[in-house]
Amino acid sequence: MRNRNHLAATHAFSGAVRGQPSGDGGHLPRPQDLEVTLPGEVLALPHWLPWVALPRDNGGLGKAPALPRAGRLAPVDCRGGGMPWQEALELARGHRAGGVGVGLPPSAGLVALDLDGPLTPERAERLERIDGYAETSPSGQGVHVWLRGTLPRSRREHHVEWLAQGFVTVTGRALKGRGRHLGHLEKAEAVLGTGNVPRQTQDTSTQGRRGLTVTDQEVLGCLRRARNGDRAMGLLFGSWEALGYASQSEADFAAARLLRFYTRDPAQIERLLRASALDRPKYNISNYLQRTITRALDLGGPVHHTGGEKR
Repeated sequence: MRNRNHLAATHAFSGAVRGQPSGDGGHLPRPQDLEVTLPGEVLALPHWLPWVALPRDNGGLGKAPALPRAGRLAPVDCRGGGMPWQEALELARGHRAGGVGVGLPPSAGLVALDLDGPLTPERAERLERIDGYAETSPSGQGVHVWLRGTLPRSRREHHVEWLAQGFVTVTGRALKGRGRHLGHLEKAEAVLGTGNVPRQTQDTSTQGRRGLTVTDQEVLGCLRRARNGDRAMGLLFGSWEALGYASQSEADFAAARLLRFYTRDPAQIERLLRASALDRPKYNISNYLQRTITRALDLGGPVHHTGGEKR
């Protein structure tokens, strides 16, 4: 739905983009289709841009906002830039871009909801209970829903992404029977969960049963209330790139270290990491997650005690 590393994309991938076509332009929507399909509030956003596909470390493709440079599209920072949607669409067609998208500012009063993955019967049932304009993603494997509301920051939870700001791709391929009106953030959160903390898990930790440590919920509560709580929770919500981590593996280790301050139970740390937005297939390969947690524990350092002391 968005390119998570668009601020660095200009330097990291510009050579690759310049060396290969950005797209065939054949899948771009027609101007009249967007005009009669999208909510007026989305069309009125001023910072539209074409996008190009960029390779990600995980083998997937990101979608970076782009502008012409030396006759070819190259990634740019979408903040504070862009043009009306009609001009962006014309530019995208002229340069064979992958598609178009819009820069969503925090002040817009809008949230873009991205539901990743195929639309299974269960996901379709949940989507039916979320009101508002919805369209298929550029890949055709996800759904984007536009909502009215505000969030303090973007967040990602278990194949669901809530975008409060950033670059959002737009296809105009509306789901049938949805209409072009905006949905409501509060109703969507009621269906999918509020996301105030990572998914809650049942406390089955050995130390928890023995009374030697706090529950999963208490660990997250202590983490949230800490001086670095916003950063820590942002990390668990999956915003590791925005927080400046060089790789997700580095972010995994940092998250394990943060949790280790409140619990030294490796099973509990693993459970909390798997419940967070950092969870990914690599966690199940070659004991990667267990080895990461072991390194975090072996490094030592101060620990938290329920009485407020540290040692």
